[in-house]
Amino acid sequence: MKARAVATIMVFVVCGVAPACGSKPDSKSQVTAALAGSVKELRESLLEEWGVTVPGLAAAAVWGEKNADAVSAVASGAADPPGSNPLDARDRFHVGSITKTFTAALIMQLDQEDALSLDDPVSRWIAYPNGDKITVAMLLGHTSGLADFTHKPAYTSNDSPERLITLAAELDPLFAPGTSWSYSNTNFILLGLIAEQATGSTWQAQVETRFLRPLNLTDTYVWSGSPRSPTVTGSRLACGATGEVPCSPPRSGLAVLPVTDGFDWTIAWAAGALVSTPADVARWTRALVQGDTLDREHRALMLNATHPSVDVLAAAPATVTRHGNLRWTGYGLGLFRYEIAGLGVGWGHEGAINGFTANVVHLIGPDLTVAVASNFAMTDTFRALGELASAVASTAPKASNR
Repeated sequence: MKARAVATIMVFVVCGVAPACGSKPDSKSQVTAALAGSVKELRESLLEEWGVTVPGLAAAAVWGEKNADAVSAVASGAADPPGSNPLDARDRFHVGSITKTFTAALIMQLDQEDALSLDDPVSRWIAYPNGDKITVAMLLGHTSGLADFTHKPAYTSNDSPERLITLAAELDPLFAPGTSWSYSNTNFILLGLIAEQATGSTWQAQVETRFLRPLNLTDTYVWSGSPRSPTVTGSRLACGATGEVPCSPPRSGLAVLPVTDGFDWTIAWAAGALVSTPADVARWTRALVQGDTLDREHRALMLNATHPSVDVLAAAPATVTRHGNLRWTGYGLGLFRYEIAGLGVGWGHEGAINGFTANVVHLIGPDLTVAVASNFAMTDTFRALGELASAVASTAPKASNR
């Protein structure tokens, strides 16, 4: 069964604080209109090779002076694919590995407070093979060489973080610590456990008290098995699973299947368990990159790509790193470096988890933050992010250059 096209576009504009509500309403309407038009076009074009329309796509943009930001958010499609209940811009999505930016910020704050050190060996906090050679900073930057626990067939949806680390330790290291770069969820499960050791509190409690509540990210929560309304249904094409046809090469005529209980939603934990909206994700990323969440020194560590990541990505095929007008070119201690043609360098993170994809970038030059989320596993949110950022920047230059 193909996804039914849902033409409704839900749009709203939120003012963060009073100054934003009184500034440049024409620019806000331009941004909202640009987002809405681009989201509608992307739903129709991102999956042409599959013969389907993206079931649901939502986006948000934030711009303006520090502490006086305006948020525009839009949504198009279905909240319950393959159904037809309209998606709302306030609906929540699983955002997967965007969670890692919160865990990275938590570790950075703990380093600021001398509760731990980025130079600490893992073995100071957690017993792990070769842990005396792997530092906290290596975990943050994915230069530890640790294999991803998801490559271990034995892991289950009920495993604890401790169990996942035990399974990961059975996998051979990918390279000697600090000598190369490879993205691994194991790194951030370890970081969550280290944060708990350093604080005597849970990772979830630390994220909530340090970030979600102070920044008023009221639409963001840690998934623990039950959805908070309104959280949308995920979806995927009927391919790739046991008994289904392969997903590659793309083929038309495949049914869109709902995803209501993702295998990794809970165990992703400090590496990917957050549920949020594009508006909250954009506001968070903006606060992280240019706000007071971190001091200047620690923010700089997140905004400087490591040499190993730059080297590895430079050698990767363009099909891996380039998506439309967006290319990812490096990784700092918790953030990806993106380059968007005509807009320059930005920092953000992607997320992909059962039935969902998401992405966000804060562009330094135009002072613009854009986030996108989809309740469809096959959506290329890298390409979508680049096109949305270009659409907003080109139609609202005054808003983005204040």
